[in-house]
Amino acid sequence: MNHARFIESESTHGSFMKTRKEVHQELRERILSLPGVTEREHAGIHEDAFFVGRTMFMHIHGHSHCDIRLSKADQERVLAEGKASPHRWSPKAGFVTFIVADEKDLAPATELIRMSHRFFADKNGALQKAINDDNGQPIQKKRTLKLLVIGATGRTGGEIVQQALAKGHSVTAFVRAPEKIVLKSERLNVFKGDAMNEDQLAAAMQDHDAVLITLGPREVFKRSSMMRDSALATAHAMRRAAVKRLVVLSASAHFPGIQNRIASFILRNHMRDSLAMEAVVTDSGLDWTIARPPRLTTEDSVTYRSRVGAAPRMAFTLSRKAVGAFMLNAVEQKKHLGQIVGIAK
Repeated sequence: MNHARFIESESTHGSFMKTRKEVHQELRERILSLPGVTEREHAGIHEDAFFVGRTMFMHIHGHSHCDIRLSKADQERVLAEGKASPHRWSPKAGFVTFIVADEKDLAPATELIRMSHRFFADKNGALQKAINDDNGQPIQKKRTLKLLVIGATGRTGGEIVQQALAKGHSVTAFVRAPEKIVLKSERLNVFKGDAMNEDQLAAAMQDHDAVLITLGPREVFKRSSMMRDSALATAHAMRRAAVKRLVVLSASAHFPGIQNRIASFILRNHMRDSLAMEAVVTDSGLDWTIARPPRLTTEDSVTYRSRVGAAPRMAFTLSRKAVGAFMLNAVEQKKHLGQIVGIAK
């Protein structure tokens, strides 16, 4: 099982210094690599707020101003040792302030964030207290799931299959061409079928915990109802098989904005179909989540930002790996039920 690690500062490697924006991005990636952590934009007055379970354990103003929540004992000790400054507004809630001005501040910030995360993750019951990995970090306890992936031979669907298997889940890849699945695992079952055939879908998803759909048109400029028809067949099949959880990949071009309107016009046939698919999903009565990313890339990164009902700020691209991570996290953590979520790098 491949657990993300919270890596110490690498600022001593190389002679160049990172820009402030690069330092901020590295800090975000480290925070998001912690087990069970999610990010919300515009949470109250905070620009970037980070949660473990339902508890906000820290937030960042601008690119450098970190407000970190600690236990009372840790707060007193950290302030006494001069490792952080008193929080201006909420010291009674356990917050301290730390400024990440450049690379050299990443390591001490890491120490404080890790301390906060460990306390609130344990408090929320999100981590096993008695089990640690090789770095002494708590390992998140997760129930293994049986997942049906529709569109598993696509690039995003393939990422979901690989990540799910790496996390110990069992996967059924529902595909038209089984020979395209080259991955081998005793927990991978390949089911040949038509994504618009309700009977085949119902047979494939028996005794599964969730269905993830990553279908897209082969030719985006041609008129098609494939996505809508597949969603309709899947929803009917799920009700027959008594499977409630559904996570679907759509597109951020459905959000308001000039760039999205331009993309929707150029790709109007694809956008009509994906919007019709969304309507089927939202009316299905299932426990659904719709993920709307921007342009997808092959970047080797699983980090993402998310925002319910809107695109995150500066949402231009997102890696397919990160889309897969978001969709899996939504299922594993039972998050974003009945929500359309914008995700971006």
